[in-house]
Amino acid sequence: MSLVEPMPEIDAVVVVDSLSVTFPSDEGAAEVVRGVSFSVGKGQRIGLVGESGSGKSLTARAIMQLIPSPGTVSAGEIRVAGNSAALSTSNAPQWRGTTVAMITQDPLSSLNPLVRIGVQITEMLRHHLNYTRTQARARAVELLSAVGIPNPPRTLRQFPSVLSGGMRQRVALAIAISCNPSLLIADEPTTALDVTIQAQVLDLLEEMSATHHSAVLLISHDLGVVANFCDEILVMYAGRIVESGPTDQLIEDPLHPYTTALLTSVPSMTEALPERLASIAGSPPVGGVAVKGCAFAPRCALAQPECFEDEPVLRQLDVSVRRVACHAAGNATWPRRFQGPS
Repeated sequence: MSLVEPMPEIDAVVVVDSLSVTFPSDEGAAEVVRGVSFSVGKGQRIGLVGESGSGKSLTARAIMQLIPSPGTVSAGEIRVAGNSAALSTSNAPQWRGTTVAMITQDPLSSLNPLVRIGVQITEMLRHHLNYTRTQARARAVELLSAVGIPNPPRTLRQFPSVLSGGMRQRVALAIAISCNPSLLIADEPTTALDVTIQAQVLDLLEEMSATHHSAVLLISHDLGVVANFCDEILVMYAGRIVESGPTDQLIEDPLHPYTTALLTSVPSMTEALPERLASIAGSPPVGGVAVKGCAFAPRCALAQPECFEDEPVLRQLDVSVRRVACHAAGNATWPRRFQGPS
């Protein structure tokens, strides 16, 4: 049985349909991302949230065809403007950076420490857009200026190691937007930065999205960051999307107990702080280990016997655009509003 109801066909930049990622293990194939489906429209900002190990980064790497060996994308497909072959591995050098670009959590992992910044930016422009050396350098100066680098000509001559974390992240953003991609994937782009620099990077992402009409998939464990930036949120748990919907609706009226638990663990800026912040009891299942029933059931205060037997399908509720994978959602015999696990 499919774990996801079919998605309606819409005009989207990228459609991810029933995407799964598996790795070999001693017990056989471990499916660490299972049946993930979502779409990103032109200029839309989507947030993908969840605990560490939920499969967020692997989903992003699967889209980019960067799953490390021996992992495989074992099911599903990724379509760009209806073309399922657009993001194939065979023509990856053509579409990476132009159709889809990615900013990683640690820019040092994507920037070559032995190559000057100028070379790393201009090679993108010369390879994909056929710029001359002079044109590429001039455009590189414009890009660094656009992302707030104070002295672009000097920065072009520098190596990544002499730049601060915030500056390196700005350089990574400049490279990512250099060819005006249709979709920009930002994988935890603010994690290693202080609060001030985090805000600056998010402002830059928002500005770049508005200027170039690029869609953004922002991956984060920080609901506060996602809520202030994204139009829609996807909540991921144990390799599956368990809830999705418009940001304001999902924040104000979460349908899944896990979403509620995440929200209640975030301290309020307007209400008095409790003596102890709420937490989610227990631990998520080990990635790829098959769990009977709902993966969140052992940590859920509302779990019923059926939750431990049948895995809920990610379904759309009534005429709402929201989707949820929970037996209780929409069931009149269960509480409509959830409280986080004690």
